[in-house]
Amino acid sequence: MSTMCRQRWAMTSSSITPDEWAAWRGFRRMAEITSGRIVQDITRSTGLSRADFIVLMELNQSKDRCRRQRELLDYLEWDKTRLSHQLTRMAGRGLIERDTDSENVVVIRMTAEGHAQLGAARPVHAAGVRRYFLDHLSADDRAALQRITDKLHAALQDAEN
Repeated sequence: MSTMCRQRWAMTSSSITPDEWAAWRGFRRMAEITSGRIVQDITRSTGLSRADFIVLMELNQSKDRCRRQRELLDYLEWDKTRLSHQLTRMAGRGLIERDTDSENVVVIRMTAEGHAQLGAARPVHAAGVRRYFLDHLSADDRAALQRITDKLHAALQDAEN
């Protein structure tokens, strides 16, 4: 960004200092690039998209590999329409099934195909996390990052209440 652009930007966003903007932009860029590269590896290897992988990972957290749709919505913090479209695409490819339980609640269940696809993606994901993230951080760096993410997560939780 040119000096003139920075000065104009600083004037319009005076409540955030240039150092604060640099921290924010660095965080966002690092997260987007790192996640993007990991997802590219997963997609190349398995055909799963970022959203597919996230949904399957969350379903896999349950011993019966299912969640209420509302629980997925709450966990992912996606728009209801986005989740519905994503689940429709995944059901069409045989990765998940939608059922209605006795309380008329929509339950999302991972299929055997979804489980197989996730099984193929998990080692690719782990290798990407190692290659693009962990290999570049010391134990102290990881501890500091964990403290920072815990602090930010707690602040977000407090802001909801």
